[in-house]
Amino acid sequence: MVRTKQIPLDLKHPVSFDLTDYVVSSSNADAYHFVEEWPQSGAHFGAIVGPRGAGKSHLLRGWAQTVNAQELVPDADLSSLETGRHYFIDDVNQLAQGNVHAYSDSFLFHAFNWAKEKKADILVADVDPPTQWRRKLPDLRSRMGTVPIASIQQPDDDLIKVLLIKLFSDRQLQVNIEVVDYIVERMPRSFAATVLLADSMDRIALAERRKITKPLAKRCLDELEDLP
Repeated sequence: MVRTKQIPLDLKHPVSFDLTDYVVSSSNADAYHFVEEWPQSGAHFGAIVGPRGAGKSHLLRGWAQTVNAQELVPDADLSSLETGRHYFIDDVNQLAQGNVHAYSDSFLFHAFNWAKEKKADILVADVDPPTQWRRKLPDLRSRMGTVPIASIQQPDDDLIKVLLIKLFSDRQLQVNIEVVDYIVERMPRSFAATVLLADSMDRIALAERRKITKPLAKRCLDELEDLP
């Protein structure tokens, strides 16, 4: 009987943005407490910044769930927004069709002023701090220099280990703790690498009907080094 290789399906794993599921460590504790205290801070526009995959969206959307904040879409009518409400924008510098900002300079400028006037607040997330957004409108750039920020740093070993275990659990993969330790000792210290490794090991284990072992982990680590 010929044993065929199973073709892995690109299935999306369910994502929880609940703040109780957010793993706090030395690399993100300041950002976590910033968000936790944000509604009482008195500020009207703030930013969560950090590397891709660092958990900015989790933190932002978890806060949004907690305070019932509404997401601002790029074509939102600012005049229809409610006084005193909480709002958020995830990936505020995302590009739309034509390689232009989905959230225009004019939109952000008016949103900043509107929130201040109406005693509302807007929390946004991006890779870079507001002073590095490369926006062209001078009035917007000057206002972005006053925005309080919460920074997430690259993860330490303890956080990487917890994230790997969580990612494996999300994918319903049973992995021996010795294998996890083996991976943590050899992998790059970044959120992006952690997610890439979990996805790679999940894909290969499913395709080849294998358990997550040190040889499989080494194979995925080697492939990660070859990425541009």
